[in-house]
This record gives sequence, structure tokens and C-alpha cells, in this order.
Amino acid sequence: MRISLDLAGHTALVTGAGRRIGAACAEALAGAGARVAVHHQHSGAEAEALCQRITRQGGRAEPFAADLTEATRLPLLLAAVGQRLGRVTILVNNAAIFAPGTLRDTPLTAWQGMLATNLTAPFLLMQAFAQALPPPATGVIINLVDQRVLRPSAGHLAYSVAKSALWQLTQQSALELAPHIRVNAIAPGPILAAAGAAGAAFPQIAAATPLQRPGSPQDIVDALLFLIGHAFITGEMICVDGGEHL
Repeated sequence: MRISLDLAGHTALVTGAGRRIGAACAEALAGAGARVAVHHQHSGAEAEALCQRITRQGGRAEPFAADLTEATRLPLLLAAVGQRLGRVTILVNNAAIFAPGTLRDTPLTAWQGMLATNLTAPFLLMQAFAQALPPPATGVIINLVDQRVLRPSAGHLAYSVAKSALWQLTQQSALELAPHIRVNAIAPGPILAAAGAAGAAFPQIAAATPLQRPGSPQDIVDALLFLIGHAFITGEMICVDGGEHL
């Protein structure tokens, strides 16, 4: 399914957009007419290449570097995007870190780092976004969570807790920011293999889903465009996971 959406006049900020799912979301939003801020932290070359590709295709995108663990600087990121591309009306909290760990062996520094990137950064960006869009201005926030929020599994404690809290934050914010800002979530399943050894089991994980295959970044893009374009949905989560949450 390919969704047609006209986002001309909108500015979108996508975190973690230098590569993988974030890059696919940024390119799709630019293709729909939005000006896109491509946030990156460690993938500057990829972000720059993505922006150049979008420009060649007739869109507009600029890279923005920021460390999402530097809490005091996150409102400045949103302000910088607004100054260069126009006031942000679409926020996609995609950036995340994923690492194994259990209750017994997760060190405090790993716990704090996971929550800082996967939960606190989205909270601060959402807060700055809402403050910059007083009624009657309208906007949309999409948070990338994980199907684990519905079907917990052992082995990734801090990550799972952070994503579950982000889903709760999504629902609470949908209530508080309605009606002028809609807040929804996408919960990916096996879309892309994790980097390094953590991705070795990916084929088996994908094959074990009800649909018995992996998804693709385009599947996430389709859900993203649907949620942005559907004006009567807020506080919702779409699992794009081949039925893995079942």
C-alpha cells in the first residue's frame, strides 16, 4: 500500500534519521512535500547524503546534529530547526538505542543512558514542540515504540521499560494536547536486523511471526503517513510487526 499525502508548507523533524527506518521516514515526508530536519548523532555522513538525495529529488532537507542525552540542548534543537526550515508541525521520535540486559546485570549507567535517549529525549522534544504550537496551531507527533510494550520478553529490560513508558507518554500526551495536537505511536516488529551479533537471530525471529517473514522500512513509512494524514486518530498505536505481538 502506498499512501498519497500533501504536506506542503509543513516542517518535520525526524530524530535518528541518518539511516535505517529514520532515513526512510525522512525521505517519505520530503516526498510528500514537507521540509525535513534530518537529526543525527553518529551518522553525519549518511545524513548529509540523505539530504543531498532529497534535494536532487526536488525536496528540501537539512541535517541537524544533536546528542539526545544532553537534555538542556534539546529545546534548542527544535528552535534551530524552526529558524532554518520553519516552525515544526510534525515530530517523529524515531531515535533509539537497543542493547541487551536483565534486571540482574544492567548497570546503572546503561539504565540511565537507555532512558535518556529512548524516553527523556522524546519527552523534552514533545514538550518543546507543544510549547511552540499554542492553539489554534495544529501539529502531529509520532513516537516509535516497540511491539514489546504489548508482549514483554526477557533480555532487554531497560529498553523495554523505556519503550513501555514512551507508549504511556504517548497516550497521556494525546489527552493533554488534544484537540490541536495529535499524538500516536508505531510499534515495529522484525523490520531490520539489529547491528552486530544481536541481529544474528533475525531470520528466525521473523519466521516465527504469524506472517512468517520480516517487514521493511516502507511498512513503517506507510503507517507513518496514515497516522499523519488521518485527522480523527489520536492516542493510538499501530503494531507493524507481522503479528508478533500476538
